[in-house]
Amino acid sequence: MDKWKIGEDEFFKEGYDKNGFSIGEKNGDNNASDANTDLNNSKANKNDRGSKRRKGSKANKNDLKKIFYVMLGIAAFLSAYYLLIVLFPGNNTNVEIFGLKTKVYRPATLPENDLLITGYIVNKNKFSISYVKLNGKLYSTKNIVLLTKHVYAGNFIKFKKLKNMSNIAVNMTLGNKEGVNMSNVEILPNHPIKFMLVFLNISPNSKNYSITISHFYRIKK
Repeated sequence: MDKWKIGEDEFFKEGYDKNGFSIGEKNGDNNASDANTDLNNSKANKNDRGSKRRKGSKANKNDLKKIFYVMLGIAAFLSAYYLLIVLFPGNNTNVEIFGLKTKVYRPATLPENDLLITGYIVNKNKFSISYVKLNGKLYSTKNIVLLTKHVYAGNFIKFKKLKNMSNIAVNMTLGNKEGVNMSNVEILPNHPIKFMLVFLNISPNSKNYSITISHFYRIKK
């Protein structure tokens, strides 16, 4: 039986009194109204049960999604923790810099002054490390950062050759991640290796500099 309500035009055809129409009077059956009400109640109950089931199903799906995102977040956190703690111990963690020397020079082909800094790094950890990266900063007389340079340990250029190299060649050579002859790969504990950093075309206002360990990787056995 289709749902409908009194007042809809399709149920008031010719021969019926709109004002006096009621279910049951049409067939003269006094029980028709009760039967129709029971059917409507039955449909309503079924619809309510179906609605509850749909709501319950949606709630279960939402709960599963929440659990999935929580597990995904935990996995991401553990992965990040592993990378930071195991592979990337942190800045200046038991890697020391020593033996620093500086020299201001002018390249053979360029009318500029460059600052050369040389030194050593030593692995003070109990495990081997690789790909030690250094961060250098050049400061003005007012302690403002004028230049920033990143280089990898294990790279070294003879001064005579350095003066005749282009700026691009200098940066590429000192940016070799593995170092000369793989010297920046699997550095043993207490084993020093050389490094070189060049600030190109320095300002006359330059006063001092700083060099720190940017990062390195732990060799896990």
